[in-house]
Amino acid sequence: MDTSEHKRVKTITGARALVDALLREGVDHVFGIPGTQNLAIIDALRDTPQIRFILTRHEQGAAFMAHGYARASGRPALVTATEGPGVTNLATGIGAAYRGFVPVISVCGVQESAMRERDASQDMDQVPFLRPITKWAYSIPNVQKVQESVRKAFRVALTEPQGPTHIEASSEILLEQTAPEPIEPAAYRNTVLPSCDSAQLDKAFALVSRAERPVFVVGRGVLNEAATGAMAALAERTGIPVAALQYSADAFPATHPQALGPLGRNGWGSANRVVPKADAIIAIGAHFDVFSTMYKYGIFSEHAKLIHHSTAPGQIGIVFPVALGVTGSTASFIAGLSERAAKAGLRCSWVDAAKARAEWEAELEAAVRHDAEPIQSQFVAHTIRKVLPRDGLLVIDAGNGGKHVRSYFKSYEPGTFIFIDDWGSVGGSLPMALGAKLARPGRAVLCATGDMGAMCNLGELETAVRENIPVVCVVFNDQGLGNERAFQQEHYGGRLYAVDYQNPDFGALARVFGAHGEQVRKPGELEGALKRAFASGKPAVIDVMIDQKTLAPVVYKPQ
Repeated sequence: MDTSEHKRVKTITGARALVDALLREGVDHVFGIPGTQNLAIIDALRDTPQIRFILTRHEQGAAFMAHGYARASGRPALVTATEGPGVTNLATGIGAAYRGFVPVISVCGVQESAMRERDASQDMDQVPFLRPITKWAYSIPNVQKVQESVRKAFRVALTEPQGPTHIEASSEILLEQTAPEPIEPAAYRNTVLPSCDSAQLDKAFALVSRAERPVFVVGRGVLNEAATGAMAALAERTGIPVAALQYSADAFPATHPQALGPLGRNGWGSANRVVPKADAIIAIGAHFDVFSTMYKYGIFSEHAKLIHHSTAPGQIGIVFPVALGVTGSTASFIAGLSERAAKAGLRCSWVDAAKARAEWEAELEAAVRHDAEPIQSQFVAHTIRKVLPRDGLLVIDAGNGGKHVRSYFKSYEPGTFIFIDDWGSVGGSLPMALGAKLARPGRAVLCATGDMGAMCNLGELETAVRENIPVVCVVFNDQGLGNERAFQQEHYGGRLYAVDYQNPDFGALARVFGAHGEQVRKPGELEGALKRAFASGKPAVIDVMIDQKTLAPVVYKPQ
């Protein structure tokens, strides 16, 4: 290209090029806070009506909103922040995405080159800071690298196992001119997972067919590939019962005749009583978490043959040695087993899963004290499931209240349950719920949090009101740290210390923000309060004063 021809090429700013690359990826929401070095991106977003920018009140809230949006939509989500403290404030939410395998992409500012290495305000080495909690972190060196960096950020984030990536650039780079590179996603990343190897499927089926007491254990891969229906058909064809890993409680409907419910501590007794008897465990789309398995034999028998399927080879054999590891798409694994089961006429109905589940649900119901004062956590959890529509989306915070809600959550449909997974970050549920509601505006969304969690990101209630995001937040208010109280009771001889405090009336606070808010002190008031919250059409907070002594188990005890 000669000089005269080069002059005729239309150029755009690096920021415009970055936002155009986001549009090609289908991004329609960006969460974050403007600052000095990401203002060029914000300015480009101003001229991009296809993308809704959600201004949050804290970068942690923005990262958790992106997390919730990605989980509920099944697509990557974008968060932006300025340099220095903007980036450090993102870290908790980015860490949650990393441990939860959620494709959150952070696009941030970094101090300008003339300011670096001079102890300038907000200057820090951000890439090494973020590397331990991202799959890839990169500081864009010049404007010609902007679009390539966006492409790689998406490619890496969406490669199995999925997870967060980070790119950053200073305003000096983002405001420079560059030639547009309108490359579509299919040209720079694979969009279809490979199928499982046929020979491996043969081996897996051979192990299943020789088993006398096989059990399916399903994880997030079933949800990611919308394979719940296919999984149900496989269970019906074979008669093999199905348990869900606790972080993926909605991967298999708890109302299905073959369902055992979620495994592990704070899981369902029906699953915890049946799975230890299995002589073959077929884990499908599974990442083994500590809540579901305790990372030791007990829930899984050491004598059981473990067939572990995952879309990511590196996930196999981390916790338990396997009899067979299989990688490839979850849908192809389920289809491969189903085809072989149909051909062989495999049928192995060794346990009445529906009866085991019904017995456990009767025990759960018996533990609910409908008229107890102070209000029992089990009653709150039971009432939440009663009021939340079957297709409603439940977002659960870490802590004591969340454990009770997990125990009482009965899934009817896939895509109705979100937890913070292995990160266990208190305070994430409200912003995650806001992101989830933006992704699924037609669904009722409820978040369950403790009083500490409610305080952590309370400012995002203003975001919810301003942006008209009608999420219902239920606060389990026991005036303290219930989860740590339980640990001190269990492991420290009941010597309680630094676990008690005083809370405001969260319902009254919600009204100050312009949201719907109520405080509930009597059990008979709760159901009506929840229904009014949903009917209000506004962001809502229901502050439930609960019994301090109703503590969820913090130690797994075989049932």
